[in-house]
Amino acid sequence: MLIMALLQLTPGIFLLFRHYASGKYSARKASDLALFFILGVETAVVIFLLSLYFIITAISPTIIDSNNFFYWFMSTVFAILCFAFLFCYFRKGAGTRLFISRSLASKIDHKAKTIKSRSDAFTLGITSIIPELIFTLPLFIISIACISSIATESVLRSGLIILFAISAVLPLIIYNITFNIDHHLASLIKFRFKNKTFIRFFVSFLYLLLSIIIIIGIVYG
Repeated sequence: MLIMALLQLTPGIFLLFRHYASGKYSARKASDLALFFILGVETAVVIFLLSLYFIITAISPTIIDSNNFFYWFMSTVFAILCFAFLFCYFRKGAGTRLFISRSLASKIDHKAKTIKSRSDAFTLGITSIIPELIFTLPLFIISIACISSIATESVLRSGLIILFAISAVLPLIIYNITFNIDHHLASLIKFRFKNKTFIRFFVSFLYLLLSIIIIIGIVYG
């Protein structure tokens, strides 16, 4: 959940979209569109989580519980993501440019400029999480695997899934609030730049920590 809250691509897209919307529309409409963007992100995350949950349920959680290969594989994936995030997530040089290609960044920027309706904002929110799935999909998988293993009550499972999904949109909610109290894009980008190094090393550490915790669970579980 902490990693999900610290990832930068979807919040970056949201900042661009919110900046353009604030320049073209009234504060009320810009805020309304922003809420639908956030709803789109939340919907996409919940769809991924529920899809994985039903897949794991279909193959039986006990298979995953008793399959050390699955956890060794996930531990390896998180170790790789630790170094991938450290060296590849942020592009070299000044600024907060991320790992996506420049052509994709231009398309996202163009789409953010042309949002006109709630459905446009909702769709942009859904699609904004896709380029970052290389960093988030393993988190979805291990979270659902653990939730299926430790939570026996359906209500508890649903609550944990919702809590995880909320962590993905928490930065967007915070950014939207700051826009509503007259913060501008430049100040928020400056804030992101100041925290770039911390996020880079801290998230890498969290991926490594997940890998280590999984190994400990295999060895001593």
